[in-house]
Amino acid sequence: MIKNLNAKVIGAGPSGSLLAIALASFDVKVYLFDISNKEKLLSRDRTYAITHSSRRLFERLGVWSELKNKAIPFNELSVCDSVIKKSILLSTKDLRQFNRRTNAVGWTLDHYVLMDVLLKKIENINLIDMKLNSTIINENLTFDYYFAADGISSYSRKKWNIGTYTYRYRQKCITFKALLKVKHKNRAYEIFRQEGPMAILPMGKDLYQLIISSPSSICEKILKLPNHLFLDRISSLLPDGLEIDSLYNKPEVFPLSLSISKKLTIDNKFLVGESAHSIHPVGGQGLNLSIRDINSISEFLSDSKNRNYIGLFSSQSKANFILSRYLDIIFTSFLTHLLIIVFSNTMLIFKLPRKLAFIMLSRLKHLRRLLLTLFTDGIFF
Repeated sequence: MIKNLNAKVIGAGPSGSLLAIALASFDVKVYLFDISNKEKLLSRDRTYAITHSSRRLFERLGVWSELKNKAIPFNELSVCDSVIKKSILLSTKDLRQFNRRTNAVGWTLDHYVLMDVLLKKIENINLIDMKLNSTIINENLTFDYYFAADGISSYSRKKWNIGTYTYRYRQKCITFKALLKVKHKNRAYEIFRQEGPMAILPMGKDLYQLIISSPSSICEKILKLPNHLFLDRISSLLPDGLEIDSLYNKPEVFPLSLSISKKLTIDNKFLVGESAHSIHPVGGQGLNLSIRDINSISEFLSDSKNRNYIGLFSSQSKANFILSRYLDIIFTSFLTHLLIIVFSNTMLIFKLPRKLAFIMLSRLKHLRRLLLTLFTDGIFF
């Protein structure tokens, strides 16, 4: 049985906090710390699209019942190409059978809500010793395993001398919440535009999260516009049936890049979440990919426990973990990158394949199911 093991988790954001809960569920003593205080951990203005692969891990760790009451389900996903004027509507009918019972293609979840639930859960787990606003936690202790979940600019990754393969997009991402007038409630949108993709996610009632990717120069110009001209510009981007009423918060802008760590583990040290990978927000795969990291760790912990291993990972299980995670990370990164290359331009060479893709999706239900499965369950479905 796995007993008396210590694990140090660096970073108490969504990935680190969820990982701590997962480790503790296998009777591992977890030391969790973050340089930020609780207020800062909660205050990030971000919205996540939650898929079924993430929902299943939330269920196993006992946090989904509370999250479900606060998450906003959407039972339709409209995928539009504004250049070729084609669209397809995906619904719960296109899900695999065992996912349909939820009556949701996916959910949107505010960062504050997610972190509030996770931190309260942690406070009630005796096996987790959490220290916030601190860079030192029981340094006299020796740890069996170290997990770095300290984000894209991971200090731990640099300290462990692990490099990354990085591609910087010539785009930035503008994110903000707005009140919209809509014809279809509980519908999310993924819109492919010449300048870059745009996602519109329902947040409850008339509130929506907008994530707009455009060339850096265009983003800077849009952000400098007076409020009424900014609203006019955003209105011109919205599909039929949506009208912007007013801004809910101040728009923010972020650079975009694709980054994959050259190693996921060295000895007893592991990279998790955005410390290991970051991808373009198209398709809303970022947090879900991170949660699948944690799910893989949980699976190997379960295997170790069933086989009475002394440690968390044997050499073989560690190799299997690395292989499975790289396959998922590389495939998801490639898929999102391909969407940007193919759909964010007006080159004639790409227009015909795009038209064919929408025609095939509209006619072939099995293809729609495969597409939705890849985005909601990952490649290991």
